[in-house]
Amino acid sequence: MKTSNFMMMLFALSSFTSVAFAQTKVSESELKKNVTPISGALTVVNSLEPVTYNYNTQLLKGVKFPSGTQYGFNTDNVQSVLPGVVRTESKLYPAGKGSMQSADVKTVDLQSMVPVLLGAIKEQQQQIDALKAEVQSLRRGSNSNTSAAIKSDK
Repeated sequence: MKTSNFMMMLFALSSFTSVAFAQTKVSESELKKNVTPISGALTVVNSLEPVTYNYNTQLLKGVKFPSGTQYGFNTDNVQSVLPGVVRTESKLYPAGKGSMQSADVKTVDLQSMVPVLLGAIKEQQQQIDALKAEVQSLRRGSNSNTSAAIKSDK
């Protein structure tokens, strides 16, 4: 009898578990709307100014910023070119006994910049391929002109 009660309880738990953890499969095309390729990425990348910098740790004492030389972007520059990748984060820091103050700090969402950078690489590769084809064409034309000149000299 104990075994059958135990089995019924296991069955009830397994039924509950399968309902509680049911998964819905959603395709990317269902999830994302208004999908368009990124164009003009090379122009955007050429407008960005990568910089090195150090945080002024004295300005907001108590806010933990990384030490040493940092690599990144000036957020004002990025915001003028790609406003959608600049975020504002509120940083809390001590402002006296038992009180906190908040400072809004702009940051660049580097992960969101990756597709733009990849788009720029692809645009550059198209330019490189076009230039390679042009060089090949010029070499063929130069070789045929040279051989024609040699034949006319004979």
